[in-house]
Amino acid sequence: GEICAFKIHEQDMPFEAVVLNKTSGEGLLQAKSPIDCELQKEYTFIIQAYDCGAGPSGTNWKKSHKAVVHIQVNDMNEFAPTFKEAAYRASVTEGKIYDSILQVEAMDEDCSPQYSQICNYEIVTSEAPFAIDRNGNIRNTEKLSYDKEHLYKIKVTAYDCGQKRAIEDVEVS
Repeated sequence: GEICAFKIHEQDMPFEAVVLNKTSGEGLLQAKSPIDCELQKEYTFIIQAYDCGAGPSGTNWKKSHKAVVHIQVNDMNEFAPTFKEAAYRASVTEGKIYDSILQVEAMDEDCSPQYSQICNYEIVTSEAPFAIDRNGNIRNTEKLSYDKEHLYKIKVTAYDCGQKRAIEDVEVS
């Protein structure tokens, strides 16, 4: 017979199933409201089709077998990284090369590894005698002299794997 309705058996699902073609039984499962990966990454529920049996209110409709539906919500790169500290400061002794002066750390609120992981850090201040690695460790690339410069202000950018970025100030004295 013809299909007149689909029913989702779980409560509070943000989806609805509508009949597109009664004869073929084709339907459409669609979101009733925006879906957000950061709130819920996946949904599982049971759906059932009803044919257009006798009865004015569908009381005698025949039900199909139940089917389990599993939906995984894909992430969008909504959030840019943010640094854990508002600013970073470190002091060093002149004339030494350090493996790591300090470590900056950024995070990202997106739900998937692709967009929530920090893939790269970069020092954007030109001609600063510092380098930064993928883990946010800042080191000096030459021996520093207090007489030459007693305070370095550098800007660091963190990139998530979707290439959104955050910029932070770092001071080394």
